[in-house]
Amino acid sequence: MNKTFAEIFAEMAAAKNANPVLSTIDTTSKTSIWRQFLEIVAWTIYNFQLAVQLHLSEIQELIANQKVFNLRKYRTETLRFQYGFDLIEDSDQFKNTFFQNGQEVEATEEQIEASQIIKYAACNRVISQGKARIIIKIAPENMDEVFPDDVMTAFGRYIEEIAPSGDYVAFVNYLPDFLRFAFKIKYDPKVLLPNGMHIVNANYPVQDAINLFLINLPFNGELSIQRFEAAILSAEGVDDLQTLLVETKWIDPTVGGYGPYQPVNMAVIPESGRFKTEDFTGIQYII
Repeated sequence: MNKTFAEIFAEMAAAKNANPVLSTIDTTSKTSIWRQFLEIVAWTIYNFQLAVQLHLSEIQELIANQKVFNLRKYRTETLRFQYGFDLIEDSDQFKNTFFQNGQEVEATEEQIEASQIIKYAACNRVISQGKARIIIKIAPENMDEVFPDDVMTAFGRYIEEIAPSGDYVAFVNYLPDFLRFAFKIKYDPKVLLPNGMHIVNANYPVQDAINLFLINLPFNGELSIQRFEAAILSAEGVDDLQTLLVETKWIDPTVGGYGPYQPVNMAVIPESGRFKTEDFTGIQYII
């Protein structure tokens, strides 16, 4: 925190008085030589402080306005997208106003929040045919859905306006990857029925553990078979398991839909950013 001129002068005067050689110079005249010397030095220190503070403010402003687009920046800007609002001219900030009955009105916080429809995003850099590409995977709040074409057109224009020229950006707006599996579950007959249902709670602990594992998997997070197995083993009534099959399939633009199932050897990252499973028929319960 900067000191005032009076504080600086007082500190210098106190230092003078503490010095045995200078303490005898104790005239209170405002025109005394020693006082004028101290005032000159105090003003010099005070103005130097102001200059340093101004320089620091300019540096902070330059840093704040620096637009270096790395993958983290692309993800931040993606989640900041507001559907239905335009950018301020020559800026990457949204206007947050709209016209109603011929009058420009400020958007409410609820309207701004509702316009931020991209709830999940992940960015990767890939090399294709010798060229670097930025891949942005996105998903709405309901991860079983995708964005319609009009949203993607608006989002594409937004990225085009804020991204550096020369960056090739592609979007992945796909339905969830499907996950298929087959397990042999050695169960505790004191807790589970032969079909996997809990005797007391009437739920299915293995299915619940699988669903919870997928929900907790980060968007575009890696599915590890070892961690997947550990989640199932932690379910109530499960004594052991044998993994027979883990496969995924995803939207393949070249075929216009889902491609064939592909085996997962150790781990896999979803092409769409998330997984979905609805088929638990591959689970066998044995004693």
